[in-house]
Amino acid sequence: MIKRMKYFITFFFFGFLIFGMWEWIQTPFFTDITDEINIIVWYRVHCTIGDIMIMGFSILFWSLIKRSNTWFFAPRGRDYLAVTIMGTAYTAYSEILNVVVRRSWAYSELMPMIPGTHIGIVPIVQWLALPSIILYICARFTRGR
Repeated sequence: MIKRMKYFITFFFFGFLIFGMWEWIQTPFFTDITDEINIIVWYRVHCTIGDIMIMGFSILFWSLIKRSNTWFFAPRGRDYLAVTIMGTAYTAYSEILNVVVRRSWAYSELMPMIPGTHIGIVPIVQWLALPSIILYICARFTRGR
Protein backbone atom coordinates (compact mmCIF):
# COMPACT_ATOMS: atom_id res chain seq x y z
CA MET A 1 0.00 0.00 0.00
CA ILE A 2 2.81 2.43 0.89
CA LYS A 3 4.59 1.63 -2.36
CA ARG A 4 1.45 2.39 -4.39
CA MET A 5 0.95 5.63 -2.48
CA LYS A 6 4.56 6.60 -3.18
CA TYR A 7 4.00 5.84 -6.87
CA PHE A 8 0.90 8.03 -7.11
CA ILE A 9 2.51 10.92 -5.22
CA THR A 10 5.47 10.60 -7.61
CA PHE A 11 3.08 10.42 -10.58
CA PHE A 12 1.24 13.60 -9.57
CA PHE A 13 4.49 15.45 -8.86
CA PHE A 14 6.27 14.55 -12.10
CA GLY A 15 3.04 14.69 -14.09
CA PHE A 16 2.40 18.23 -12.90
CA LEU A 17 6.02 19.23 -13.52
CA ILE A 18 6.35 17.72 -17.01
CA PHE A 19 2.84 18.40 -18.32
CA GLY A 20 3.00 21.89 -16.79
CA MET A 21 6.23 22.71 -18.59
CA TRP A 22 4.73 21.41 -21.83
CA GLU A 23 1.64 23.59 -21.42
CA TRP A 24 3.82 26.70 -21.12
CA ILE A 25 6.10 25.67 -23.99
CA GLN A 26 3.17 25.11 -26.37
CA THR A 27 1.57 28.48 -25.53
CA PRO A 28 2.51 30.13 -28.88
CA PHE A 29 0.52 27.46 -30.74
CA PHE A 30 -2.76 28.52 -29.13
CA THR A 31 -4.62 31.81 -28.91
CA ASP A 32 -5.65 33.09 -25.51
CA ILE A 33 -8.91 34.96 -25.14
CA THR A 34 -7.27 37.43 -22.79
CA ASP A 35 -3.93 38.99 -22.01
CA GLU A 36 -4.52 38.96 -18.25
CA ILE A 37 -1.69 36.94 -16.74
CA ASN A 38 -3.78 35.49 -13.88
CA ILE A 39 -6.27 34.02 -16.37
CA ILE A 40 -3.48 32.71 -18.60
CA VAL A 41 -1.84 31.03 -15.58
CA TRP A 42 -5.21 29.52 -14.62
CA TYR A 43 -5.60 28.11 -18.15
CA ARG A 44 -2.17 26.47 -17.99
CA VAL A 45 -2.80 25.00 -14.53
CA HIS A 46 -6.27 23.83 -15.61
CA CYS A 47 -4.85 22.13 -18.73
CA THR A 48 -2.02 20.56 -16.71
CA ILE A 49 -4.52 19.05 -14.28
CA GLY A 50 -6.54 17.82 -17.27
CA ASP A 51 -3.43 16.16 -18.71
CA ILE A 52 -2.77 14.40 -15.40
CA MET A 53 -6.38 13.21 -15.32
CA ILE A 54 -6.19 11.88 -18.90
CA MET A 55 -3.02 9.97 -18.09
CA GLY A 56 -4.40 8.79 -14.74
CA PHE A 57 -7.52 7.38 -16.41
CA SER A 58 -5.37 5.80 -19.12
CA ILE A 59 -3.34 4.05 -16.39
CA LEU A 60 -6.56 3.01 -14.62
CA PHE A 61 -8.18 1.62 -17.79
CA TRP A 62 -5.02 -0.25 -18.73
CA SER A 63 -4.85 -1.67 -15.18
CA LEU A 64 -8.45 -2.90 -15.53
CA ILE A 65 -7.71 -4.46 -18.93
CA LYS A 66 -4.57 -6.15 -17.56
CA ARG A 67 -6.31 -7.04 -14.29
CA SER A 68 -3.20 -5.84 -12.53
CA ASN A 69 -2.55 -2.83 -10.37
CA THR A 70 1.19 -3.32 -10.05
CA TRP A 71 2.38 -3.21 -13.68
CA PHE A 72 3.33 0.46 -13.41
CA PHE A 73 6.18 -0.37 -11.02
CA ALA A 74 8.00 -2.07 -13.93
CA PRO A 75 6.21 -1.12 -17.17
CA ARG A 76 6.96 -3.04 -20.35
CA GLY A 77 6.74 -1.91 -23.94
CA ARG A 78 3.07 -2.78 -24.34
CA ASP A 79 2.25 -0.86 -21.14
CA TYR A 80 3.91 2.30 -22.47
CA LEU A 81 2.16 1.77 -25.80
CA ALA A 82 -1.30 1.20 -24.28
CA VAL A 83 -1.19 4.29 -22.06
CA THR A 84 0.16 6.36 -24.97
CA ILE A 85 -2.54 5.16 -27.38
CA MET A 86 -5.35 5.80 -24.88
CA GLY A 87 -4.11 9.29 -24.03
CA THR A 88 -3.51 10.17 -27.68
CA ALA A 89 -6.94 8.89 -28.76
CA TYR A 90 -8.70 10.90 -26.06
CA THR A 91 -6.65 13.98 -26.94
CA ALA A 92 -7.57 13.73 -30.64
CA TYR A 93 -11.25 13.47 -29.66
CA SER A 94 -10.91 16.36 -27.19
CA GLU A 95 -9.17 18.61 -29.72
CA ILE A 96 -11.98 18.14 -32.25
CA LEU A 97 -14.64 18.62 -29.58
CA ASN A 98 -13.06 21.73 -28.06
CA VAL A 99 -11.60 23.42 -31.14
CA VAL A 100 -14.28 22.65 -33.73
CA VAL A 101 -17.52 21.88 -31.89
CA ARG A 102 -17.43 23.86 -28.63
CA ARG A 103 -14.79 26.42 -29.69
CA SER A 104 -13.40 26.34 -26.15
CA TRP A 105 -9.93 27.18 -27.46
CA ALA A 106 -8.30 27.95 -30.77
CA TYR A 107 -5.02 27.35 -32.52
CA SER A 108 -2.75 30.19 -33.55
CA GLU A 109 -1.38 30.39 -37.08
CA LEU A 110 1.78 28.68 -35.78
CA MET A 111 0.00 25.37 -35.08
CA PRO A 112 0.83 22.72 -37.69
CA MET A 113 -2.20 20.59 -38.49
CA ILE A 114 -2.57 16.88 -39.16
CA PRO A 115 -3.53 16.85 -42.85
CA GLY A 116 -7.22 16.28 -43.50
CA THR A 117 -8.22 16.92 -39.87
CA HIS A 118 -8.87 19.80 -37.51
CA ILE A 119 -6.33 18.41 -35.05
CA GLY A 120 -3.13 20.25 -34.20
CA ILE A 121 0.11 18.27 -34.27
CA VAL A 122 1.53 19.76 -31.05
CA PRO A 123 -1.05 18.18 -28.66
CA ILE A 124 -0.63 14.83 -30.40
CA VAL A 125 3.17 15.02 -30.11
CA GLN A 126 2.67 15.74 -26.41
CA TRP A 127 0.75 12.49 -25.98
CA LEU A 128 3.14 10.46 -28.10
CA ALA A 129 6.12 11.55 -25.98
CA LEU A 130 5.26 12.56 -22.43
CA PRO A 131 3.31 9.59 -20.98
CA SER A 132 6.22 7.21 -21.58
CA ILE A 133 8.66 9.65 -20.01
CA ILE A 134 6.44 10.09 -16.95
CA LEU A 135 5.80 6.33 -16.57
CA TYR A 136 9.54 5.65 -16.85
CA ILE A 137 10.51 8.29 -14.27
CA CYS A 138 7.83 7.14 -11.82
CA ALA A 139 8.81 3.48 -12.16
CA ARG A 140 12.50 4.26 -11.64
CA PHE A 141 11.80 6.55 -8.72
CA THR A 142 9.58 4.05 -6.89
CA ARG A 143 11.94 1.13 -7.57
CA GLY A 144 14.85 3.14 -6.20
CA ARG A 145 16.96 2.75 -9.34
